[in-house]
Amino acid sequence: MNAKLMEAVAAFRAGRPDQAEKLFRAIVRKRPTDVEARRMLGFLCNQTDRHAEAVEHLDLVLRLNPKQPQIHYLRGISFLALKRFQDALDSFNGALAIDGPQADTYVNRGVALQRLQRLSEAIESYDRAIKLDPFYVLAHTHKAAALEDQGKLPDALASYDYSLKLHATSDALWGRSTVLQQMRRFEEALFALKQAHALEPSRPYLQGEIFHLKQQIGDWDNFAKDCELVLESVDKGHKAIVPGRMLSLPSSLEQQQRAAEIFARDKIPAAVAGEGGEWVARSAAKPKIAIGYFSCDFHNHSVARLTAGLFEHHDRHEFTVFGFSYGGRREDEYARRIAHAMDRFMDVSSMSDQDVASLSRSLGVDIAVDLSGLMFNTRLGIFAHRAAPLQATYLGYPGTIGCSFIDYVIADQVVMPSEDAQFFSERPCHVPVSFQVNDSKRAPVDEPRPRSAYGLPEQGFVYCCFGNGYKVTPDVFAIWMRLLRRVEGSVLWLLANNATFVKNLRRRAQESGVAPERLVFAESVDVREYLSRQRCADLLLDTFYYNGGTTTSDALWAGLPAVTRKGETFAGRMAASLLQAIGLPDLITRTAEEYEELAFRLATEGELLDSIKQRLVRNRATSSLFDTAAFTKHLEAAYRTMVGKGVADAVR
Repeated sequence: MNAKLMEAVAAFRAGRPDQAEKLFRAIVRKRPTDVEARRMLGFLCNQTDRHAEAVEHLDLVLRLNPKQPQIHYLRGISFLALKRFQDALDSFNGALAIDGPQADTYVNRGVALQRLQRLSEAIESYDRAIKLDPFYVLAHTHKAAALEDQGKLPDALASYDYSLKLHATSDALWGRSTVLQQMRRFEEALFALKQAHALEPSRPYLQGEIFHLKQQIGDWDNFAKDCELVLESVDKGHKAIVPGRMLSLPSSLEQQQRAAEIFARDKIPAAVAGEGGEWVARSAAKPKIAIGYFSCDFHNHSVARLTAGLFEHHDRHEFTVFGFSYGGRREDEYARRIAHAMDRFMDVSSMSDQDVASLSRSLGVDIAVDLSGLMFNTRLGIFAHRAAPLQATYLGYPGTIGCSFIDYVIADQVVMPSEDAQFFSERPCHVPVSFQVNDSKRAPVDEPRPRSAYGLPEQGFVYCCFGNGYKVTPDVFAIWMRLLRRVEGSVLWLLANNATFVKNLRRRAQESGVAPERLVFAESVDVREYLSRQRCADLLLDTFYYNGGTTTSDALWAGLPAVTRKGETFAGRMAASLLQAIGLPDLITRTAEEYEELAFRLATEGELLDSIKQRLVRNRATSSLFDTAAFTKHLEAAYRTMVGKGVADAVR
């Protein structure tokens, strides 16, 4: 070892990595093939999250001497960080081929397989690690996550519990909580998150997750203080809450934008998010505009139920339509219908973000449309790698994504008036009427079963709200209780999100002077019955901060009027957009007081309610809200505008 190399190694061993790196770089400038200096630079870049550069150094080392299992392993770690999962798998396999069975390598190999959606193989890899080291906590934790991805919730819970028995970690407790939530065991899920908080109070997003879970079960004992603390944390720039959880809080557009930007900076590496940048001029000779739709929800899901008709109605003389699904293979009516509606439908679940973006570009996609936003299972990394010259977000997330690489948000002037653009990282692309597409091929709504079949009184006014329980906030619930006190014989019909939610809301009803049995709770049923039973209700009461989107259009399709209060955010104006589109603007209120009074009048003035219902039935057949063909033409016009703007910007 020469003197320079000895000096660099000594600096590294003495805990001076910056000095060591400078010395190693000086060596490779003079001797580019110095294996030891390259190896150390690769290691230092790997340890400081400069993974693309780490791979460059490690690749050169392997070209010079491929029989180095540690280099294959380090290279695999960097590929995992870069989300190049197939390359990571190849690297870990290379390390195992040289070095034989190693628990660490099997665990990280399992991670790569899990990201590639090869879940059974991932579990087998974790099991090999566990066989080598039965007390390897991380192996048990990752195995639990893979079992969860397979939908084997009891097995996943058992694996998380075994991991926690060996050593309690916030990762395992968080994972345990997500499994318990899917099993509808919300109180236990909340306890697990509180245990995670005790271990790691500063864990990113844990504060907001605990608050959200309390909302799920209707635990409002410290709602105002909890809300204040979360919003203060966001204002300070902390990783306090996943952006989607913000929507149901009385948060401002500015706070929602800040939460989204914090999340984007955290989850999308700056080097990746910086790719893409410039507009790419589209050839005038290209006959059709190619649209790529990206989603994890191309199956029996609200997004699919809204969009299936859109994909079918696209004008194939002017547009080519691609579907990129990253939600795994599903076999249901909507999955088959959407796959058939696309010119080409691809399951890209097992591909890395970079490879999906590359595939999209190779197909000539002009506009990549993200249908997931910041919701569950998002793959924003695809768009960070630029899947198309133009990228837009639509429908799946009612707010800003907070990412510079999403160029447009598709909206309307109600949910996103032009003056709100300052709080969006995307430029608005407005469609007329309403932002929400609907499927005109829906089956007609069946005649409902008797009210008694659902525990409702045969006589008396039925208010209802079938949205998710976390959208219900103490202020709107207080109004609902006042309405029940004012309207004799009335009941409130809600979705039974979970047993604790039912118990807590009935307790709060009693505290408000309302008999608990006047809250009636509906169980989950199939879509057909879900729609028909709405005819047993008289009026839908919307939530304030996160309106019903699909649930509101479902009610209108079933002939059930809805009262909403127009809020200050995209999420808080969705129902107003739908009511405006179907010609019922008189059901849109501006204040909590107006909302309460209108809901009272409709319950006590029968002729007024009857006239509203008659108008709804007429307008349902003639308005644009349920006219998929008309909406598709509006959206296609928006796409043409985007492409024209993109070309103009590129020329400029």
